[in-house]
Amino acid sequence: MRKLIVLILLAVLANFANAQKRHILQVSGVVVATDSLIPVPYATVFRTSDNRGTFSDHTGYFTLPVVAGDTLNFIFLGLRRSTFIIPDDTTQTHISIVQWMEQENVLLPAVNVLPYPSPARLRSEVLALDFPGDGYFRFDRTAASVSNYDGLRDLSADAYAEASATMIARYNGGFRSGGNLLDADAWGRFVSALRRKN
Repeated sequence: MRKLIVLILLAVLANFANAQKRHILQVSGVVVATDSLIPVPYATVFRTSDNRGTFSDHTGYFTLPVVAGDTLNFIFLGLRRSTFIIPDDTTQTHISIVQWMEQENVLLPAVNVLPYPSPARLRSEVLALDFPGDGYFRFDRTAASVSNYDGLRDLSADAYAEASATMIARYNGGFRSGGNLLDADAWGRFVSALRRKN
């Protein structure tokens, strides 16, 4: 029993002595893209030794405690993975770095998207699918008409123009809500459209 206690005590002392040799420091810095010098927000930063780390904030800033000799890994989608090795002989308690990440070009194979020759063919293809449904709704070919599933209804020119204008406004930085509950003209157009349907 005494030998076991002595062995445990020696292991604890050796571990403590080893921990005293390791120099712990704080690394802070900014992750930037090399092609534009724009900060990289929310990049993954982690240590190779234990795979623990952090994320850069919206300005690309990060901070992380490390041990001298550790390797930091930087990962971000669309940029090449990069590393930074902490100098093994450093005596500083804090290091500031600017980490560069190069753009990574990914070439995807070409995809040809061809339309169906007619709405009727699309309807038949959709109905031929065996949709599993979910806990709330089960796809049933006999429950309702096909138009409830495929959404291929004829739209008026006004509806098409309104949808196009909304999409253009969204992509140009503005936003059109597509309707206002307190707009009398919008309600008038809605009621007129309902009357035309019936």
